[in-house]
Amino acid sequence: MNAAPAIDRDFSAKFLKSVETPLDYGIYFLFHDWWEAAPEEAIKAYLAELHSIAGAKACLEARFIAEPLSLERLAKCAPGTLGAGYRKFILDNGLEQNLGRNYRDFNTQLHASGKLERLPDDLSYMMVRGFQIHDFQHVLTGYEATIYGELALAAFYLAQLRFPYHAMRVAVTTAHMAFLRPGFIPEAMDAFVDGWTYGRAAKNLNFERWEDEIDTPLEVLRTRMNLVNTRILAAA
Repeated sequence: MNAAPAIDRDFSAKFLKSVETPLDYGIYFLFHDWWEAAPEEAIKAYLAELHSIAGAKACLEARFIAEPLSLERLAKCAPGTLGAGYRKFILDNGLEQNLGRNYRDFNTQLHASGKLERLPDDLSYMMVRGFQIHDFQHVLTGYEATIYGELALAAFYLAQLRFPYHAMRVAVTTAHMAFLRPGFIPEAMDAFVDGWTYGRAAKNLNFERWEDEIDTPLEVLRTRMNLVNTRILAAA
C-alpha cells in the first residue's frame, strides 16, 4: 500500500512563517518554496485540473504573452472601455511598473533560476500569464486593490483555474484567521464566498487576450463573460 502524500516539514516551517506574517512572507515566496519537495501526486493533480478546464488546451498551445502596453496607448481608449478602466486602475494604485514589465523575460528568468525545476511548463506559463492579466481581472470583476478585493479575487481565480498559487492564498489566510486573528473571520470569509461564487458563475477569464479588447466597452465584456449581477455582495 502506498504511503499517503505528506507535506515536507521544511516547507511547513515556511508555510507557518507566511501564516504568521502574510504581508512580509507572501504567497509569491511560498509558491516558489513548494515545488522542490511538493508531492508528485499533487503536482499531477493540479496539471490534470488545468487540462480539464474548457478553453485551456488552445491557450496552452498558443502560449500567448502580450507585448507591454503603454499609458499613452491606454489614454487613447474611449471612456467606458476596458482600456480606460485599466489605465485608471493602474494610475490609482501606482502600478505603472507592472505595465511595462516584459513578461517573456520574466518567464525566462524564472526558469533560469532553477527554483521551479519541478513546475510543469503548462503551470509555469499560466502563472506568468496570470500575473500579466491580474490587473485586467480587477477591472473586469470590479474588485478593488484592497485586502477584501485581493482575497475575493483569489477565490474567483481558484473557482475558475484551481491553481496552486491561489489555493495557497486561501490556505494561508484561513490558517491566519483560525489561529491568530479570529476577528478577521467574517471579513475574510465574506470575501472568499463572494469571489468563489462570482467565479463559478462567470465565464472563464483566464484564457482570453484582454490586451486585444482594450477598445471594447467594459460593459460589453462584462455581459459577454457573465460578470453582470452575478455577485452576492458588493466589493468593499
